[in-house]
Amino acid sequence: MLNGWISLRVKDPKRVAAWYTDRKMLELFGAREEIGARALGSSEYGPALILIPGDQLDRPASLQLHLHVSDVDAEYERLKSEGVEFEEPPRNMPWGWRHAYTKDPAGHTVELCSPLPEAPFKL
Repeated sequence: MLNGWISLRVKDPKRVAAWYTDRKMLELFGAREEIGARALGSSEYGPALILIPGDQLDRPASLQLHLHVSDVDAEYERLKSEGVEFEEPPRNMPWGWRHAYTKDPAGHTVELCSPLPEAPFKL
């Protein structure tokens, strides 16, 4: 099995990383202070996202980060209570998963998702 992560260039890696870690969406794995980079992930699954200072994507919303959670509705309510704004309440998708969408400070789409009982595939 391969394990990997994605590297993203953002204007302020420290601020974007804090958005994820302060809300307990991802954990800080490490930092390279000399270049301002941050590594994020989870203790269960390992690293997921490396934030590097630089010019970010022209259309950051076109990048979708999927965060698998056990209960989308509970996580949606928890994050909403912390001030996270969502595009709409969680909803069931045609492919058998439940999703809620928000954006991180760099404008990337962040999806909270979990499979429904009838989902054709599960993680």
